Amino acid sequence: MRLTLRTMLAYLDNILEQEDAEALGAKISESEFASDLVYRTLSSTRKANLNAPALDGAGIGADPNTVAEYLDNTLPEERIPGFEKVCLESDMYLSEVACCHSVLSICMDEPVTIENNMRDRVLGLVQDSITKTEELETQKSIRSTGLENLIQPKPAGAPDYIRTKAHPLWRATVTLTFVCLMAIIVLRAVGPFDASHPWIGTLVTGSAEQEQSEAIVDPVEQESVDAADQSQNQPVQPFQTVAASENVNVVGTELAEVDVVTSTPVPSPLIDGSAYAEFLSDSHPVMQVAGDSFQRLVTGDQLGIGETLFSFQEFRPEFLLMDGSKLSLSDATRFSTYVVHEQMLGIQMEYGKLVLKSGDTPAYQFRLQAGDIELDLRLDGPRAIAALECVPYRDAVGAVGRMVRLVFNQNVTVSGLEELNQNAAASDLSSEKVTAYTVYAGNTEVTKLDALPTWGSASNTDSIMQEARQAYIQELAGSDDLVMQLQQLYEGHRLINVRRLAAYSLLELGDSSAFVGLLDDGDYRALWDDDIRLMKSFIHREPVNQQQIETALQDYSSDNVGQLISFLGQFSDDQLLNGVANDMIGHLDSQITVERVIAFNCLQQITGKTLLYKPEVSPQRQTLPIRQWRELLSENRVTNHTESLVNTLIPK
Repeated sequence: MRLTLRTMLAYLDNILEQEDAEALGAKISESEFASDLVYRTLSSTRKANLNAPALDGAGIGADPNTVAEYLDNTLPEERIPGFEKVCLESDMYLSEVACCHSVLSICMDEPVTIENNMRDRVLGLVQDSITKTEELETQKSIRSTGLENLIQPKPAGAPDYIRTKAHPLWRATVTLTFVCLMAIIVLRAVGPFDASHPWIGTLVTGSAEQEQSEAIVDPVEQESVDAADQSQNQPVQPFQTVAASENVNVVGTELAEVDVVTSTPVPSPLIDGSAYAEFLSDSHPVMQVAGDSFQRLVTGDQLGIGETLFSFQEFRPEFLLMDGSKLSLSDATRFSTYVVHEQMLGIQMEYGKLVLKSGDTPAYQFRLQAGDIELDLRLDGPRAIAALECVPYRDAVGAVGRMVRLVFNQNVTVSGLEELNQNAAASDLSSEKVTAYTVYAGNTEVTKLDALPTWGSASNTDSIMQEARQAYIQELAGSDDLVMQLQQLYEGHRLINVRRLAAYSLLELGDSSAFVGLLDDGDYRALWDDDIRLMKSFIHREPVNQQQIETALQDYSSDNVGQLISFLGQFSDDQLLNGVANDMIGHLDSQITVERVIAFNCLQQITGKTLLYKPEVSPQRQTLPIRQWRELLSENRVTNHTESLVNTLIPK
């Protein structure tokens, strides 16, 4: 059997014979392109924010009739290559074809039950159609006897109300308007409408002189006239003398021009405990740590130096600094501030993503600290922007570290980067590209990127997530017990993305049960890969977080919790081949969904392969993918698909 897009869809929907399915599965495993296409197909069908083609679309890929003909194997041979090319280049069309094929496959396997009411309605419509047809035939026979001659045909051409001529006054108005417009265009072509115009210059000059002469009035006379007018309406007040300054000319009518010098206001110096920024909008929640508890900020709250703040996953709160610059957080981020000196603000990053964008006249400088990394920044000009990302991780020997990446454009001056200064001659620092400075586990990389990361340049504009965030904020408005309200959202809200946001928020607030519950429900499978990355980062922040995840996993897998936690680290190729990969593949046969999800997603992030394994499906129905994983292990091919730790922890 040939490997085509149609046969691949049939293989994924399990409608092939056993022999054909095994042969096609072997071909897919041998072809890297086919494996990637299968992964794209499965991923695109799970994306909740992926658009669908319009029902009245046109073109070889957007026409519903073309899709139907292709799935029904009736599309002409010469049109099939073009159609498949459109599907391969667009996830939207690929997802549409795959979903349509899945629906048709289900309809073929499962019998369709027709209710009696529906059957009676269809039969009634047919009977009505027959009755109307008989009536039309009867009327036609009557007309054929000569009655149709009594009907006079309407005259050909336009009706009378269209052929009626326009009123003469309307025609004259249109003609006059056209003539005036043409005259204005001609006059403007000769010259500007001022005194220099050769034709109407004298008219403009005369009118201007007349207006000026009317405007010049003796100030003494004008004052007396005003006084007379006021005396008629107001009682007489006692006369008071006012002493005039010697340097003031009270008779002259001309005043000397005074140059007004405006200076840029300098923000107040930074002092411990003083306010350094203002929270712009509580549509993106931010929590402030207050001892052992926390409280939520509202719009307009002043942020004091020394406070610790943290944000939630999928949100992007913004703060306006006193010098007009903006500080933005992206996803789950925690930081605190301190004073370096009166014009330098220190920011201590524990984890997350932070963006600094200068205002029109930036005045503050910044010292960014993340782990052992310390960098000083100065925003030069209104276009300066810098993005800092801090990712905790556990390396191959079990040591916990932090990968820090600073990305900035040419309008930012960074001090303390010896490696960057050494490479300044080799790299064009004045180019439009941005500079990425990455430090991790004793390594330093200085590279050039085409643009800032997506999270650093713009907020998430996905319409589905915007709706989820709005619903999330509305549900939290006026809530006294934030944790209880989030638990209610997770358990009962109708939108799946709102329930996901509630689970993310509870994780940051110290309750991991809802987050681990996401991995046990197939409805959330579209983002399991991102959830595992978030779990890795969370447990590596501090030991108490790992204890929280272990406690939550006890409800699902009490015997293998320690081994599952160990999978959430970085491993060398030797470690993978000496037992770690075998343990992960062994969990693919588990009857517990959480174990399959963690083991498979760790394998996928390590190798970059899926082999058509689906962790949400029972392992009894996935004997072929599991066998392929074991064959891959026997060939010593379960190794890291990238040698760069940066690409592993900070995917593009």
